[in-house]
Amino acid sequence: MGKLRMPAGLVAAVLATSALLTAGPAAHAGEVHRIVTAPSPSTGAPIDGGGSWIVNKPSGYYLGRAMPGDSFDDEVTTSANWHFGRAQSTVNMCGWVLPGSMGADLGPTADSCSTTTQGTISHRLTVGRDYNAPAHQATDGSPVPANTACTLSFNYFYGTDFTANGGHWATPAGAPQSSVRYRFTTRDGQAVVVRDPVLGWGFLPIGCVQRPASLYNDDD
Repeated sequence: MGKLRMPAGLVAAVLATSALLTAGPAAHAGEVHRIVTAPSPSTGAPIDGGGSWIVNKPSGYYLGRAMPGDSFDDEVTTSANWHFGRAQSTVNMCGWVLPGSMGADLGPTADSCSTTTQGTISHRLTVGRDYNAPAHQATDGSPVPANTACTLSFNYFYGTDFTANGGHWATPAGAPQSSVRYRFTTRDGQAVVVRDPVLGWGFLPIGCVQRPASLYNDDD
């Protein structure tokens, strides 16, 4: 039987796609750890709500939370002990977790978060919109009223596509206080990232808060 021949253009497209998919993650293996509750970078006390924030860059914007006992593939560690890799449990998301969040070592695994992803998520318009302040001008949210009949959840995203993967509410934490600090809105417009004075950082449905009058969509 004669060999099937693929059109030259299709061959080129397949090879290009294959190269893109295989060239992303670094070749070396990461090291999987159990998450433990980390100290707050600002106060040194254990973070409210426990576990570790998942952020878009060291000292960056809140994307979710890895809870105690969750697994995290540590692929990059900075000199200040911020850890970049994949939060494998609950959210399956690439991001950074806090210094002091690495617990028991569970062994090596192949990297799955690329340097391209690391760079892309570092920009705030990749992960959200309608921020409470211009880029680089605030490190906290603005105080806004919140509906105490709502539920704050520590997680909203699943995966690292922050446009398509919203709406996966997970890890409910409880009712918010009557005043929380608004930081930004998710790109799908359905949830807001806030800091609750008791529960810490998390997500509320957008209808549960009164957002600030001035909102900003400049990139960083």
